[in-house]
Amino acid sequence: MTEGWSALASVVRTASGDVLRDGRGTPHRDDPEALRSEHLFDLASLTKAFTAVAVHSAIDDGLLALDQPIAEIVDAAAVRDGVTPHHLLTHTAGLRPSSHIWRSGATGAAALADVLDTPPLAPPGATHDYSCLGFIVLGLALEELFGAPLDDIVLERVAGPIGATTLRWGPVAPELAVATEQQPHRGMLRGDIHDELAASIGRPVGNAGAFGTVDDVVALASAVAERRLPLSERAFTLLTTADASATAAGSLGRQTHGLRVGDPRFMTARRTVGHTGFTGTSFVADTATGAWAVQLTNRVHAGREGTSVDERRPALAAQMSGVSPR
Repeated sequence: MTEGWSALASVVRTASGDVLRDGRGTPHRDDPEALRSEHLFDLASLTKAFTAVAVHSAIDDGLLALDQPIAEIVDAAAVRDGVTPHHLLTHTAGLRPSSHIWRSGATGAAALADVLDTPPLAPPGATHDYSCLGFIVLGLALEELFGAPLDDIVLERVAGPIGATTLRWGPVAPELAVATEQQPHRGMLRGDIHDELAASIGRPVGNAGAFGTVDDVVALASAVAERRLPLSERAFTLLTTADASATAAGSLGRQTHGLRVGDPRFMTARRTVGHTGFTGTSFVADTATGAWAVQLTNRVHAGREGTSVDERRPALAAQMSGVSPR
């Protein structure tokens, strides 16, 4: 546990086509059982990547427009001032980064109401501020458009087509899951959603809460790298290219419509795209070479400090092309 995690699973496909796999540790620091390929990790904000693909799929089908006021679908104070899917996908909607209503013990509809009823901090398009709340709104919009729960939508339109066959929203059975964090108010989490806001809402939401195996995330990373997401070329370009308006709002040229591009915190090439998750998850994909890298850990298992995951992420990404981390 010197690295902070008890379980690590990673897979890299290099530009030359070699596949490098690493799996080690146990699902829980006190569990003698070895990590298996079918163990589910709490993917945290990698949930946003799956949600973003589903949103682009809805736009491809003409059910939603990128610049349509989202309040036409989800009528809420947080998004009434001209907020669009473009703003939400690029984190330029002016929404708060998150809500701490869960600290009051609020759950279900009360927790969701705080997300929806609190006005934004800034006008849409004025600032770039990473917001979990925006992806909760996007998930709700998808549910309104399709008349189905978000998890069913993502499984049907994204996870199923790309082969992420065991992706699901938590909670999941403890024996299937890798444990995350010991929290004072919730105990040791194993199969329960780590993200406090997503857990308090108590239903599938778009910012966090998905669980998956390393091969589920490999399915996403490889689909991005090999340009075979179930999306139009227009949507794929938006998902994998830095957005100019987000850059103007302060994203340093790294924000796409749902992913990050060339982010030196976990990438080693400016053209690569991907996402990270707070629990210690990440993927990187290179659409120019077809290479990709996936790393899943439970980095919060020994607490939120003293983890080596941040150093491992760019090192793993470097293996895609043999480039040393910068």
